[in-house]
Amino acid sequence: MKIDKGFIVVVDISGYTSFIKAHNVSKNSNLFKKFLDKINDGHGELIISDLLETVINELDGTLTINKLEGDAALFYALPKNTNEFSIKLIKKLLTSIEIFNNRIEELLFVQSCPCTPCNNMINLKLKCFVHYGEFLIKKIRNFEEIAGQDVIILHRLMKNSINSNEYILFTEKAYKVSSLKNLENLEKRKEIIDDFGKINIQVFYPSGDPIEFRKPDLKFKIKNFFKMQKYFWNRKKEKNLIEKYLENN
Repeated sequence: MKIDKGFIVVVDISGYTSFIKAHNVSKNSNLFKKFLDKINDGHGELIISDLLETVINELDGTLTINKLEGDAALFYALPKNTNEFSIKLIKKLLTSIEIFNNRIEELLFVQSCPCTPCNNMINLKLKCFVHYGEFLIKKIRNFEEIAGQDVIILHRLMKNSINSNEYILFTEKAYKVSSLKNLENLEKRKEIIDDFGKINIQVFYPSGDPIEFRKPDLKFKIKNFFKMQKYFWNRKKEKNLIEKYLENN
């Protein structure tokens, strides 16, 4: 098998675990709450799928999607000029964070649903991880998968000590071949990961003003109730993200 060298990127929805956990905890609450969550079961996955699809569409054409990983997506790219490509990549990742937050705002009407995921959606954010290294592109039937030590390193870095839920992380190998001149106030850090020890990284934190969300009142919920019902009905009728991905590969 041929060993390729290029960028490996993971986009990850921050807050997904607590998002789903809150839904499961709510199932242990009173009977009425259990009933509501049972009726609206699956809303969390539909919202995550929508948000992830929004980001994937933005990155399409710049990166090649390789695998969906629940609340995350793995990409790669094999550019001839890493410096020039990195400028385009960084711009796309910054835009992805912006459109992710915009999509959250567009979906605020789902808060007319009383279920836990719909009301916790506002806590979701996007994190991006960028590495440069070697990997194998394995083909099994009609599917391709990238594998290798550098792919493992990037995934290990997803569990880190960074006290933020929205950022772009660059490994040392990534920033050495990239142009980061358009990013200000990069934070230099070291992370210790299993089997690989200390890894030098640089982290960029978007400086946009935080979006302030208000708790929806009864008037808002009544006004948006049918819009919310229509949205989830249409999402359920559509092919889910995994099916779309498999169909295109």
